[in-house]
Amino acid sequence: RVSSVAGIDCNRSRSQRRGDAQVARFWKGLGGSPASKGPGSDEATSSKPPSRPTPGQNLTPFPKDYAQMVTQCERALQAGLDDDLKLMEIQFPPGGLETAPGDVEGNMESNLTVQHLRGICTAFERNKTAKTTRVFFPDPTEAKLAKTGTSAGTTDGVRAPQNSETKAWFGPDNWPGPVDFLEDPSFLSMSGLDKLLNKRVTVAQRVKETETAFVVAYPVSNISELTCTYELYEGECIRGEAKSRPIVVCNGELERTRSNYYPPFWNAGEMAPLREFVKVFSQVYFIHNFKGSNPAVLFRCYPGPWQVLRRRRDAGLEVVWTGETYPGVQKVALEILPKYP
Repeated sequence: RVSSVAGIDCNRSRSQRRGDAQVARFWKGLGGSPASKGPGSDEATSSKPPSRPTPGQNLTPFPKDYAQMVTQCERALQAGLDDDLKLMEIQFPPGGLETAPGDVEGNMESNLTVQHLRGICTAFERNKTAKTTRVFFPDPTEAKLAKTGTSAGTTDGVRAPQNSETKAWFGPDNWPGPVDFLEDPSFLSMSGLDKLLNKRVTVAQRVKETETAFVVAYPVSNISELTCTYELYEGECIRGEAKSRPIVVCNGELERTRSNYYPPFWNAGEMAPLREFVKVFSQVYFIHNFKGSNPAVLFRCYPGPWQVLRRRRDAGLEVVWTGETYPGVQKVALEILPKYP
């Protein structure tokens, strides 16, 4: 259903000058000067060995609560927009700043992500583009919940759990821009017959010419949601660098695809281009917790450097490593953390 990323003609010269080094190297490779290593390898994403933070280095502190996290994330997003980054990733644990994906029930994670995402999208209100920023949710049900919310009451008289109640964070009185869904699952779309019968309408075909940015919320349930996000990106590449619009993915758990969480032989035809696609993202705000007896966290707030912090027993955080390029969760776990116990 998707073509190779390498087949997209998209000039990223401005990103090479101002954006993330990882993105610049990837697009330079597509322009005819292939890098000596693949875009997902450690050599391609880390130009220098792990290092201790430099004395006096200006580091963004790890957020003490979600209010501070949203403020940091909003500023990081605006910095990415100012630097003309076209693919931006925001990843954080919605159920607690020390938790990992899966620690909280799935629906609750989605509800909390929507709440925090609404605060992050204040960046578009501040820069006066909220009315032309389209926010996508995975399917019509999720989009409806974001627009209308749901109460804890039920028609059978039995009260639902309190945490099932959600607010209309992206309702018409709360968000001025369009709210949409990636795909409406049906027999045709799930079987692929919509494409065979030439009845498929892609996300890129549904957006309006006047829109200025796109936000995609938690496309994690299945490959189809990430595929739709990729199709949106393909549509923007066809428009060309000057007219293409930024795409922001929030809590898409893209590391799963980057790190071969899915076996290489599993749905290989569809996964191969998606693996290349997710490597192009710039992580403008990123929190990944490493649990265990000696916990740690990988943290970044763009345009600042990457940080690895150890959680000490006195509840304090110690920065043990910094770097300018994304090291990858696996490299942090296997190479960096063992050096800084």
